[in-house]
Amino acid sequence: MSLFFLGDIYLDRQYNIDFRVEDYIFNLEYPISENGTPAKNKINLIQPKSFIYETFNSFPAAVNLANNHIMDYGEEAFYDTIRFLEKNNIKYFGAGNKSNNCNNPCILNYQGKKIGLFGFSCPSTHAVFGNDTSNGSALLNEHYVYKNIIEFRNKVDFLIVMFHWGDEEIPFPKHSDVKIARKCIDNGADLIIGHHAHVIQSYEVYKDKFIFYGLGNFIFSDLDVNSYFDGTKYTSKYIKKHNDHNRISFIVILDEKFRIDFFKTYMSNYSVTRLNDQKLPTWIPNNELSFRFNRFVYKRKNMLIRYIKKPRAIKFIDLIRFIDISK
Repeated sequence: MSLFFLGDIYLDRQYNIDFRVEDYIFNLEYPISENGTPAKNKINLIQPKSFIYETFNSFPAAVNLANNHIMDYGEEAFYDTIRFLEKNNIKYFGAGNKSNNCNNPCILNYQGKKIGLFGFSCPSTHAVFGNDTSNGSALLNEHYVYKNIIEFRNKVDFLIVMFHWGDEEIPFPKHSDVKIARKCIDNGADLIIGHHAHVIQSYEVYKDKFIFYGLGNFIFSDLDVNSYFDGTKYTSKYIKKHNDHNRISFIVILDEKFRIDFFKTYMSNYSVTRLNDQKLPTWIPNNELSFRFNRFVYKRKNMLIRYIKKPRAIKFIDLIRFIDISK
């Protein structure tokens, strides 16, 4: 038996998976509720029905809640989600308030071993964060994260830290994320798993420990949702049809002897298939300047590709965006 770690999941219906998934853990990127008030000025995700069991034919061992969408409909929808998880014996971690340490860590008893699961969301994701009085994601504060790792290191057999971080659509990590991930290993973490970028990001082996900076979207439906609530009404629609790179993900597998394996998957229409190509990106920026330069080049390359695929009259604002080194 093995634990399967999946990337971002947002289910709008039942999907088909054409390979076996054993006990699994993933990033739950939406509240499960019919209630709540939408958060202002953002893209809001929610589903009244989870579609988890229908898709996997089982419920997960645990879900990560440290992300920028779990509080999209406020406290009411968050508590509905918690009730759903508890009713179905699904463990959870990474969101809550200071009194419960945002439900970190989740201790999973697996094959006679204790696995500790932490979840944290980076401020750059613009999540709602838990505090003394309100629920939200656990904040990625470096010193707080290291303190948690050190405190629980000797209480579990294997310690995993999940981070919601990184630049969306960028297939390599920020230099700052690299430093944090490696420091987590230095302090006793056994495995680092990231998500949020909605594309596969690089991985590395540091001091014989795996760091997966971003697993990509395991299942994330195309979006056509009401967005940017102003307190009275939604002011726009957000429509996104995923490109191929948004449909590729990979699964990290942890066996009973804590050995790591992985394989890539592809989401097509309403099904997920296993890919023969198992190569993953490995480029890691060694400083902030290297990260910024490569991000700039990558984004401009994609701008040109989009223009070639769909030519249009070039506006002055397009030129400004193309040469703006801050973007």
